Amino acid sequence: MEQSLVENTLQTVHGLLDIDPPAPPPESSIPVVVSSLALIIFLIALATIAVRHIKSYRSQAKRSLRHLRNKVAQQDIDTKIQDTNFQKETAYQLAHILARGLGVNGITSSTPLPAEMDRYHERWQLFIHKLSLSRFSSENSKAGMTTNSKKMFDDAIFWLKIWP
Repeated sequence: MEQSLVENTLQTVHGLLDIDPPAPPPESSIPVVVSSLALIIFLIALATIAVRHIKSYRSQAKRSLRHLRNKVAQQDIDTKIQDTNFQKETAYQLAHILARGLGVNGITSSTPLPAEMDRYHERWQLFIHKLSLSRFSSENSKAGMTTNSKKMFDDAIFWLKIWP
């Protein structure tokens, strides 16, 4: 029996010496999960910003102005004679699109310029004056948008870009 106790003890000692080191823990998936969540949140934020930009009033107004400008250019190509009603309607549409894009009730001579844009006061007054002439000119008047339609569209886009 003593023999078996000694053998048993030796086996235990040999067994302890022969033990393999413990297997490393499985690789943690936490960094992968966190990275994936961060990427998903980033993509959702990016998509939200893109949708807001596309649907913003200014972006819609810019697209509408480009569409109206193309319509005016096509009208100029199709008919060399400028129709006064078409010019007036174009001026009214331009004013409506700009008012919607700027977030004001309407574009008139009493439309105030924001305080931080005081340096553009003269340019604003000139733009409003030209727009008013285009909208309210008599049918016999030549003050329509015939010669300055490109300038009016450029000014409208300028105001959409810099308006606070």
